[in-house]
Amino acid sequence: MSFTEHLQQKLINLQISSNDHKVYTDDAEALLNHVFQELREKDSTFDDVFDSLSLCGNYLDRVKLDLPDEFDLHMKLRFPFKVTPRANDSGFVSLSAAFEPMSMRVNIEGATLQDWLHSVFKKVFPSDKILRADGKKYTLSYQVGTYGCAHTIKAVSKSRTLSIDLVPAFEFPGFQWPFADTPVPQKVRSVYPWLATAMFGPTEDGKSFLVSAPLWENALIKDNHKLKDVLRLMKGFRDANRSHLPELSSYMMKTVLLHRTATVDWGRDLGELLVEMWGHLVEHLQSGKLEVFLTKNGNLFSRMHPSNRQRCLDGAKELLKSL
Repeated sequence: MSFTEHLQQKLINLQISSNDHKVYTDDAEALLNHVFQELREKDSTFDDVFDSLSLCGNYLDRVKLDLPDEFDLHMKLRFPFKVTPRANDSGFVSLSAAFEPMSMRVNIEGATLQDWLHSVFKKVFPSDKILRADGKKYTLSYQVGTYGCAHTIKAVSKSRTLSIDLVPAFEFPGFQWPFADTPVPQKVRSVYPWLATAMFGPTEDGKSFLVSAPLWENALIKDNHKLKDVLRLMKGFRDANRSHLPELSSYMMKTVLLHRTATVDWGRDLGELLVEMWGHLVEHLQSGKLEVFLTKNGNLFSRMHPSNRQRCLDGAKELLKSL
């Protein structure tokens, strides 16, 4: 069996059955519907400003591996006044609220918003709660989640565990993109919105919200089947070697590929592409920098502890030798 045939077999082994996919997503949807109904009932302000949920991450890009038990969603908010984004040179944005009758403009503080949302969730989750979905009993718990921006709900039943990350965000049309340039074509930006996601905790001025555009990124890769296969394989290697690749997120690996969507011949051999892209990951870890794709500034590796980045570099180098 050739290297490429071996990789194709790995991809088959990593596939999720459509039946498994439906069972997990149906349960997650039923549980979320109940939770958000309670959130709206227990807090009238939340009821006023909550708009909708939208998928992001691996489910949106259809590169989820193994069990379909982790969900990433944006929790979109809509305030009853005009909100304007302003760019920060590190890839963050500030949001200002305009109150027309008083000609007053106030910056929205991401940390204050997150603290308020945390208090709303605690009204629904003063402790763990029991809910049912499709006849199955789930025990739900709530906590502040990953990377300082998500509210995480864990749902545990006898047969499965679901993890749901909810990231608060404001949605804006493409013409309100506040940065001078972006690698995303105008024809994509004119059709799909982008998001400003709120951060937890104290931040520097102008860094309360991080830009995100999952629909822009998805439009760039949705028809590039080789790229998505390479990403699935990279994620599979990461998952099989987590102890040697600490804090290496799926989005970091996706960003390595996004930076090369327009410069690589993706019609080439799958094995050749995998070796090349894993090599680029090693280069980024070596330099300690992985630029945010949408803004070409900021550094995704700044989220990693330096010792973990070094462990990732050592582990990625060893894996590259084995390919």
